[in-house]
Amino acid sequence: MRWIGSPWLRCLAQADAPAGTPRRINALAAALGATSEADQERVARVALTRLTTVALRYVGSRDEAMDCAQEALIKAVNAFDTFEGRSNVTTWMHRIAVNCALEHLRRQGNRKEVPIDDLLPSFDDSGFLNDRFVVSDDSAEIILQRADARAAVTAAIAALPDSHRTVLLLRDIEEMSIGEVAERLEITQNTAKVRIHRARSALRKHLEPLMAAGEL
Repeated sequence: MRWIGSPWLRCLAQADAPAGTPRRINALAAALGATSEADQERVARVALTRLTTVALRYVGSRDEAMDCAQEALIKAVNAFDTFEGRSNVTTWMHRIAVNCALEHLRRQGNRKEVPIDDLLPSFDDSGFLNDRFVVSDDSAEIILQRADARAAVTAAIAALPDSHRTVLLLRDIEEMSIGEVAERLEITQNTAKVRIHRARSALRKHLEPLMAAGEL
């Protein structure tokens, strides 16, 4: 699935588009700041860019992220009648994009998982850390807040295996509880806790060169 023409017209052109789709498109466009029909293209492009950025954190491929973004936009249009305004519409669409990305990863369940062990701290025979830096359990959000080299931190998160990157993003960036993370990923809470600790440790180790250079 790729974007063809105006995203809003693409939604309208779906053969199985639910009744009332044009009305929901206009309502969603207005909620996103469109002041006229001609302005819909601008807000659509802005929305799709934001949704792609969100999905890219999870799926790791821009093409796949673009697919997730388009799917999220269509779902947002179809579900706009259920939007109650309890949060900002962009926040609501952000959550839809996260869900689409997670669904995409589940569909790609046979993706080869990269071992995380090489990214974790190592110990010598006496049980002491071989690594120069002591690994803390700081959240990714805290590291991002204090990082001057934000792009490098983002790249380090992207380098994590799917199973650890997703739990890190949901817990530290989306600020879900351990219970919510476990439920969303269909794993036990203990597994979620182990993965988040290992993911934070791997992230910290991945950033050691920047720390040594005084950039973090």
